[in-house]
Amino acid sequence: MVPFPIVIFDFDGTLCATEEAILYTFQKLFEEKALPPPTPETIKQAVGTGGNISELLPQLHPPLQGSQNEGELRDWGLHYRRLYDTEGGQLTTLFPGAEDLLAQLKVQQVTCVVISNKGQRAIEDALDRFNLRQHFALVLGDNPEHPLQKKPHPMAYEQVIQPRYPEVPASRVLMVGDTDADLQFANNAGLVSCWAAYGYGAEAACLAAEPRFTIHSLADLYPILTKEA
Repeated sequence: MVPFPIVIFDFDGTLCATEEAILYTFQKLFEEKALPPPTPETIKQAVGTGGNISELLPQLHPPLQGSQNEGELRDWGLHYRRLYDTEGGQLTTLFPGAEDLLAQLKVQQVTCVVISNKGQRAIEDALDRFNLRQHFALVLGDNPEHPLQKKPHPMAYEQVIQPRYPEVPASRVLMVGDTDADLQFANNAGLVSCWAAYGYGAEAACLAAEPRFTIHSLADLYPILTKEA
């Protein structure tokens, strides 16, 4: 019997290397707004918080902060997603070992799920491009048509995953992610957490979330997923 019948993966910084795609899209967005773009380091620090686009943009452009600017923030977010979907996303690459790992988990009949604060379309486009969509029972991203509270809120697990797999206790669900938002999501939902230290998360914040496991590549998941933990 596998130790974790359900494995939840974050997307950016866990399954896929999206740093180049994200940097390109933010820089292009600011250029099209006729504003100087933030430095790459500033963008990386913001992305490392694990926030969604509506949380990242005010960090990178403070005039978007405040409830009085909700309409402008929404327009910026739509502009970002359009650029990412049509240009930036093409720069996404898979982390080494992703295809082999997911194929092996399928053989072992492990249910795989993606939960991300990233836009739903961008996730699905990438999974389709890499021919990985068939490995996932669920893909849960930022989708206005099916709104869910974003990580670290446990809503996605409590209202979607747990009711679908009621026979699997939370203690046998593994959350693999690279930011403290992922790890705190696991803590809030009562899941077992695994920090993908090769991703974008800030080390101090991630360690403070006390993940049970730490991996430095996707290959490091094999002993965790094939032995009783």
